[in-house]
Amino acid sequence: MSDGIRQEIDLRGLTCPEPVIRTKKLFDKAYVVAVEALVDDNVCVNNLQRLARTLKVSCEVEDKNGYFAIKLERGGSKTSTASQSSHTHPLPISVKIGTTPTEVVTVLFITKDYLGEGDPDFSKTLCDLFLQTVFASGHRPRAILLVNSGVRLLAKDSSALKVLNDFRDAGVEVLACGLCVDFYKLKQDIATEQITNMFAICEYLFAADKIIQP
Repeated sequence: MSDGIRQEIDLRGLTCPEPVIRTKKLFDKAYVVAVEALVDDNVCVNNLQRLARTLKVSCEVEDKNGYFAIKLERGGSKTSTASQSSHTHPLPISVKIGTTPTEVVTVLFITKDYLGEGDPDFSKTLCDLFLQTVFASGHRPRAILLVNSGVRLLAKDSSALKVLNDFRDAGVEVLACGLCVDFYKLKQDIATEQITNMFAICEYLFAADKIIQP
């Protein structure tokens, strides 16, 4: 596609969700056909690849030895596979996720690593039991979104990690807020493809038919 404007934007040094928001703002302009975004973090690469899938534009990633150049372009079909996961699915922006009129799309929005108020250890046990019960009951939400201390459920020593991995193996997106991951110093514990940004989390929430916050 040769008509239209191609723009470059330097997003190095910015944290999520700023790179995604700035890139999308450019694509909101109909005359912009391609954007080359410069980022210096693998999480930003993954988030912009996810944005490309939701916008249904092509995405190519080039390693520049210290930073990455990510080219998003309308009308293309090529999508880079770098930093992608087999568990990652496209999410239409501002569009119902359900494929049929009767399908109810559910999202679990988990904002803490415990359930209810009371004894701290018991409350954490209840949270694990809740997730295990949801899985054992056969319910498969569209996504499990973890924010604030909820991201601790993905820590290597978390007792909830196994059931969350079971959800992933069953095709459920299990995503953690990048800012929260950084705050709780869990970046080394959580796979890059599971780290997302507040922009993407909001898109999941607004596209869902039902949101459950335990």
